[in-house]
Amino acid sequence: MKLLLTLLVLSSNIVWGKWIEPPARSAKGYRVPTPDYQPVLPRDHGSHPEHGIEWWYWVGHLNAVDSGKNFGFQSTIFRLAGDPEKSGETQSEPFGNQNLFLVHTALSDLEEEKYIHHERVMREGWQARSSEKTLSLTVGGVKVSLLEKENRHKVVTRYPDGAKLELMFKPAKPLVSFGDRGLSRKGADPASVSWYWSYTRLEAKGTLFQNGEEIAVEGIAWMDHEISSSQLGEDLAGWDWTCMQLDDGTELKAYRLRKKDGGSDPWSAVYWIDQKGNTERVYADSFTWKTLDTWTSPKTGLQYPTSVEVSVKHPTNGQQVYQLRPLLDAQEFTGNRADNAYWEGACEVLNEDGKRIGVAYLELAGYGGGLGARLN
Repeated sequence: MKLLLTLLVLSSNIVWGKWIEPPARSAKGYRVPTPDYQPVLPRDHGSHPEHGIEWWYWVGHLNAVDSGKNFGFQSTIFRLAGDPEKSGETQSEPFGNQNLFLVHTALSDLEEEKYIHHERVMREGWQARSSEKTLSLTVGGVKVSLLEKENRHKVVTRYPDGAKLELMFKPAKPLVSFGDRGLSRKGADPASVSWYWSYTRLEAKGTLFQNGEEIAVEGIAWMDHEISSSQLGEDLAGWDWTCMQLDDGTELKAYRLRKKDGGSDPWSAVYWIDQKGNTERVYADSFTWKTLDTWTSPKTGLQYPTSVEVSVKHPTNGQQVYQLRPLLDAQEFTGNRADNAYWEGACEVLNEDGKRIGVAYLELAGYGGGLGARLN
């Protein structure tokens, strides 16, 4: 459930045991993802222009090979469709007239306690291109390319201070599809579904170019690719989302859809991904999301619950407790709209005894009240 500017509601497609077939198209005329679809690679790494909203998202934890310095990073590309009746047509104008692309990039220097971030918005055309056949994206300061023969892909990210991060990613596990019958949903509307595909553990190696230095880095990362045609439900204020990569070789994804009355949407969920890439899940009635501590932004005045505890009943292994603690407090992303600020940052994962058991990224969206806007 990535970043707020996509204004999505994701979900599985069963309402307490009753299957609801999604419509062929959304109210605005975009195609709605269909159930029982298996992604075909490399084609489905590419763009899906007949669907209204799409994003590609990378976050991860890096260590400098020589110095041991630690970094966190985020690189995200959003595609927001234009007129659905024209979304499949060939672009003729030099700067494009249909798809709108947004880029969010961030780098957390955990030793220096510095956080740099940047947002760019542009139309498809000169500075924004996305292939429909494979993973090939060039949008603003981010360029992504797939090396099909090696099952690897490369992401080059440029930051506003002149730094550049070049990373090569190799999947340690197969692509994971989340949800029921290949659809992820979090709301009553049958059209509020998405294809939600992730590489939950990527081996990352590359170079950070910063302040005239070339720093060799390596670590682990997480990639999401999500396709939908729906927007945020009127009863929802935002969401809290995390991806955890644990030291035992497993991963966990958890999210809480926050309702305006303070409650959690029933389709909030926790997923476990085992060492082979198999998944198990539970919904809101089987876990709690508790705030342990908050951080208040000196820039926006927004207060974020950056230290949390997720207590969840595993289907077979009983109650599990995961505590998230930020590795840097000031990881607030402020883009072109102040009310759409969100917190997205590198964290460590502790068990209930306080022992570190892994790393995570935590996203806290909607605390500025700006998620009610409609971008398309």
